[in-house]
Amino acid sequence: MHNLINAFPLYNFLKYCNNSSLEKTILDCGAGGSNPPLSLFYEFGYKTYGIEICEKQLEKVNRFCNLTNIDLNIIKGDMKNIPFNNEFFSFLFSYNTSVHMKKVDFSKALLEFYRVLKHGGLCYVNFLSEDCDTYGKGVQVGDGEFKQMENREEVTYCHYKDNEFEQNFCGFEIIYKEKRIIQRKIDDGEYISAYLDYILVKK
Repeated sequence: MHNLINAFPLYNFLKYCNNSSLEKTILDCGAGGSNPPLSLFYEFGYKTYGIEICEKQLEKVNRFCNLTNIDLNIIKGDMKNIPFNNEFFSFLFSYNTSVHMKKVDFSKALLEFYRVLKHGGLCYVNFLSEDCDTYGKGVQVGDGEFKQMENREEVTYCHYKDNEFEQNFCGFEIIYKEKRIIQRKIDDGEYISAYLDYILVKK
């Protein structure tokens, strides 16, 4: 039975991966949570690996794996220092992780993404746009970076201009780019989320 994931852009990334001739090995950077997107690739026969730095998120994904009786190979790890050899993976994705990371830290992570990908390998990353309604809320701690309190915890939201991060794609070629603006009505409030999605290939 197919497990429907909420990370809908990854269905598009899966299509690109399925069209590749590389072996089906994939890494999810930021792989925790109660409904892990990595399970989608597992269903399609990929050898899955994941790293997650947050203990709470690791606990959630471990419960998912126990309930579904599947092993996604998710370990504790930092995407700024990925614990795998050079060119180990054919595919890699990092869904919504840049949203809560400082820009300088995600730049370091991108260098690691490049290192562990095979030549011709594909990478999916996305970013929070300045058009999102979280932009400007809370205490500004950097360019486009704001700290807010949510459920008594301090959370960082990092926003990007439309082409801002592309200068960091050194060694990658953009093969897909999309800007998504999502308007939702929840209870009595209206919310706008805006994202920049990229699929990259390692040249």
